[in-house]
Amino acid sequence: MVWDGPVEGERAADLLGNIPDVLDLVDRGLESGSFVTHHDATITISSNVPLRHLRISTSPIDYGDSKGLVLVLRDVSDMKRMEREIFQAEKMTALGRLAASVAHEVRNPLGAVNLQLQLLEEDAADMVDSERNRLLRRINIANAEIKRLDRIVGNFLRFSRAPQVQFQRLSLNEVVQRVFDLVTPEARDQGVRLVPDLAQGLPLIDGDEGQLSQAILNITVNAFHAIRGEGKVRAETRRVGSGVCVAITDDGAGIAEVDLDRVFEFYYTTKDEGTGLGLSIAQRIVFEHGGRLDVRSEKGKGSTFEMIFPSAETEEDQIG
Repeated sequence: MVWDGPVEGERAADLLGNIPDVLDLVDRGLESGSFVTHHDATITISSNVPLRHLRISTSPIDYGDSKGLVLVLRDVSDMKRMEREIFQAEKMTALGRLAASVAHEVRNPLGAVNLQLQLLEEDAADMVDSERNRLLRRINIANAEIKRLDRIVGNFLRFSRAPQVQFQRLSLNEVVQRVFDLVTPEARDQGVRLVPDLAQGLPLIDGDEGQLSQAILNITVNAFHAIRGEGKVRAETRRVGSGVCVAITDDGAGIAEVDLDRVFEFYYTTKDEGTGLGLSIAQRIVFEHGGRLDVRSEKGKGSTFEMIFPSAETEEDQIG
């Protein structure tokens, strides 16, 4: 909103918009004459714009018989996003160290248990058939559970370690199209239509094709799993400043505002059968490519995840 005109006599709500946190600070500041510094508030501008984080300060002023208030609003959304990214990176580093320690501490006793089961299996050869068969069944069950636990440890270790990125010059459009081709049968079975909207003339990016495919796949699958019944998932590529963006939008259930800041947390999920890994891994991959991953959503209307990557610097890498 842009106000072009005199402000004397106008209501604060008309000048500032309906932002309860801000209006409350104005009312309290005018009534009490108190100073406020570094009050944080979150506002929603529209469903097409991510949540904005404001830092608000107020300072009373006195005009004799009249009272006034200086109100300073700073948009600190980028700073908040960087803080979250740094926190997430530190958390992933700590998780990697923890995973290595857990894997070592769990796999050593698993090896000892497995050895004892092998010895029991050898001892079973001297038993009568009925006893031997009963013991072997129990050994097989124990072996199966050991293998399952070892797979769990392996998955935990793999998810918490960042694989080595193999950079090459890539077309983001081609990566998106390959992912959509891959998941089209599964989406069709769920009644979801995939719509690629790929801009022409985009610059190439430097990236690892396998990892970028994984990030886009995770977000795409998450998108059509958010749709109940028939729906649509759209992937739009476009320029964003000096970078290249792919925005994946669904018309599914949307994400509650209280969950938006947590969707990239490791093991956080709102789905009954979700692992809470897909979006965390996607965010990590995007970070490793020097990009950023943003989300905006409206409950009941759907969500958009935007991955923005720096483009290759040489102009001859433009594609048609």
